[in-house]
Amino acid sequence: MLKILRVEWMKVKNYRTFWILLAITIAIVPAVTYLLYNLMNNSFPKVKGKSLFGSPFAFPDVWQTVSWNSTLTFIIPAILIITLTTNEFTYKTHRQNIIDGWSREQFIGVKLIEVVMLALLSTVVVLLTTIGFGYFGNKVPDGVSVWQGFRFIPFYFVQMLSYSMIAFLLALLIKRAGLAISVFLIYMLVENIAVAILRNVYKLNGADFLPEEVTDRLIPQPYLKMIVTPQEAARWEHLLPVYLVVGAVYLLLYCLVAGRSFLKNDL
Repeated sequence: MLKILRVEWMKVKNYRTFWILLAITIAIVPAVTYLLYNLMNNSFPKVKGKSLFGSPFAFPDVWQTVSWNSTLTFIIPAILIITLTTNEFTYKTHRQNIIDGWSREQFIGVKLIEVVMLALLSTVVVLLTTIGFGYFGNKVPDGVSVWQGFRFIPFYFVQMLSYSMIAFLLALLIKRAGLAISVFLIYMLVENIAVAILRNVYKLNGADFLPEEVTDRLIPQPYLKMIVTPQEAARWEHLLPVYLVVGAVYLLLYCLVAGRSFLKNDL
């Protein structure tokens, strides 16, 4: 597998688009967080010197805040994954790899490893951004553990992996970058609209378990926590294991569909 990974590295090491999208993926998380941090501190009125939104960038809330902010940037790594995957079909490198002796299982396996590695990289960026804003952007409150709320980091990883796998699966099935990106964006929009209609008009809580929505539920919006009722907070805590299990089932399903598609279709 290490030899195969070295071959994958040879494909991208001189590919300028890869480095540009990777740099944006890394830079956009702290950039968006700083933008929202500055907005909260300077653009909204304060009551007795305190923000109306509480202290979302101080420990322990900063774990949730930065994780949620980072979910706004998923489109960049999704474009990167789609570009790298569809390039295999555009330039026929997937076919050449098979001719050179790779099995189809090895090819799809290394692509899945790339998706996981990108999700891990993004998660590390979120972790470092959180620590940076938590320590340097705000004073650590007395008696507060800086690691309280750390669970939002693995939650982010699951959510990032879910979005990335949807992008990968679409790229594998469609094989054209522009069309795959368009379908990805349309799907995200359609599911959000469907969730809003099903939940608000038809009062169907089952909408929370659609592929995109179920992992979105892992990280609630952090800026209006003061209006969340104790009952709503308790329900979220109660359903967390369910969201994680359903999200894991979807991830397994994406892997199975991707593998079966590549193994069965003509090269």
